[in-house]
Amino acid sequence: MPTDTPEQLAEAFAAAISAGEVPAAVALWNDDAAIVQPDGQSIHGRPAIGDALQALVDNGLAMEIDVTGVFQAGDVATVIGTLTLSGANGDGEPFTQRSSSVVVYTRGPEGWRIALDAPWGLPSV
Repeated sequence: MPTDTPEQLAEAFAAAISAGEVPAAVALWNDDAAIVQPDGQSIHGRPAIGDALQALVDNGLAMEIDVTGVFQAGDVATVIGTLTLSGANGDGEPFTQRSSSVVVYTRGPEGWRIALDAPWGLPSV
């Protein structure tokens, strides 16, 4: 899927995760990208991000991203929205988890890519 806009990147990423296509999802990240966890710690680089995304897929989670705002300056965009994960818990009971996310995208020759993702929002420091 093309990533000519930040919105297309969000759609492509959610579709890849929901389809279980981790390599396609990881390809949408910069090599030196990071995920900010709720405790403020970060996961750095495509290999570590791939492991985290594989855990989502292995647990059968579906992902939906609702982009509510895009703030762009040249080849950098900050995207805010709602991340919804749904699936089954350890007891097989269905669950849905929603969070307010903040993501920084950068645009290069291959289109928009994820540079920094705070899927649970930015932690208080």
